[in-house]
Amino acid sequence: MKTAKDSNEKYHSSPGISASGLKTIFKKSVYHYLNRKPFESKSMAFGTAVHTALLEPDNFNKEYYVLHNIDRRTKAGKEQFAAAEKLAKNKIMLPGQDKDRIDAINKNFKKSTLAQYYSKGQIELSHYGEYQGANVRIRPDVLNRHKDFIADVKTCQDNSPKAFKNDVYKYSYHLQAAFYMDMLEINHFRFITVQSTYPFTVEVYALSEEMIEQGRLAWKQAFADYQMYLETGVIPSYNWYQYANDGSYLL
Repeated sequence: MKTAKDSNEKYHSSPGISASGLKTIFKKSVYHYLNRKPFESKSMAFGTAVHTALLEPDNFNKEYYVLHNIDRRTKAGKEQFAAAEKLAKNKIMLPGQDKDRIDAINKNFKKSTLAQYYSKGQIELSHYGEYQGANVRIRPDVLNRHKDFIADVKTCQDNSPKAFKNDVYKYSYHLQAAFYMDMLEINHFRFITVQSTYPFTVEVYALSEEMIEQGRLAWKQAFADYQMYLETGVIPSYNWYQYANDGSYLL
């Protein structure tokens, strides 16, 4: 695989199927993947800020401008906000309350021996290659070939074992883990989970061999649908396995 230290924007605009694309195909269909639209929620933006603060702290102040409490409904508040925008220049405006949450998370992150161990390696490197003739791309949060692991930071409202296990299946994190491991030939994967609400706990999770194998079957199934589309132009519909006699989906 070719490795590059490029921007997140360049990575996402590059050709090739990624883990997020395979997740969409697995959970829905190739049609949904081809017709996806750019989307970012407040929680996603917060997760990106957390990622930068934990794994790339030297870049945090370069990328973010903390916007302390301003009431933009008032004339004075609007003026303060306009002045802040000028000071921020091209930086991302981060609400002060979000910075407070990130500071609390960072405090717990630094206390976690496991989280510290799995946050050391190559950070946010893009990898481009081919699998069975199709372009693929991968951008792990942390890659450590010397210690043979990949790590990924996930923010969540509840990072208890039961809740995060549900998230693994809900968001197909096991697909991502297996795909990254297989493409990069790495044997271990860890999730550094961050609770975005008080008390802002930080926990590290490994997936069982059973979950990894389920993830492997999932990405290969999704990839097969994607490859069929590339080869034939046929766009598969929902990924389902039972149908009624009239062709309707059978639940």
